[in-house]
Amino acid sequence: MADQKKSEIVIEGTTASWHLQEEGEVSGTFSGNFRFKCFLTPTERIAANREMRALLGEHPMLTPEHESFLAYALTQLKYRIIKAPPFWNSADSGWAGDIPDINVITKVLNAAIDVEVKYKEELLKRKVDGIERAKKSVEAMMKRGEEDDEIQEEEADEESGS
Repeated sequence: MADQKKSEIVIEGTTASWHLQEEGEVSGTFSGNFRFKCFLTPTERIAANREMRALLGEHPMLTPEHESFLAYALTQLKYRIIKAPPFWNSADSGWAGDIPDINVITKVLNAAIDVEVKYKEELLKRKVDGIERAKKSVEAMMKRGEEDDEIQEEEADEESGS
């Protein structure tokens, strides 16, 4: 994970909550709760990419890396954030997160990406745990079947020996 500790992100279904407490480089301290989607659909990814290219203008290849990152961050967060603190939506530009503190934007983007990583890790863990439980259940059923077969053989031997 980028900056976040996994314990700071709380996943609830397909959304997650996270609390920001960060000193901005320009505007002071930012604090508030965010709610993120745990993943983007393919059309949301495409829309975010289209909007990123639109922000960069006609010649995106000429855009400095720093500005490309900001366009990526703001468009990704537009689709990943479900709920944000008031400071996030207060920009005059109409773009949520259009604040002068790049370190805060970066921290929020890192959290949003970390949410997706943590969500996918938890899905994988549940899948592996489910397979292990199923495997143990089958092994237990097979063992019971073998024990039943042994009992039946013993009973058959007793009946034939009597």
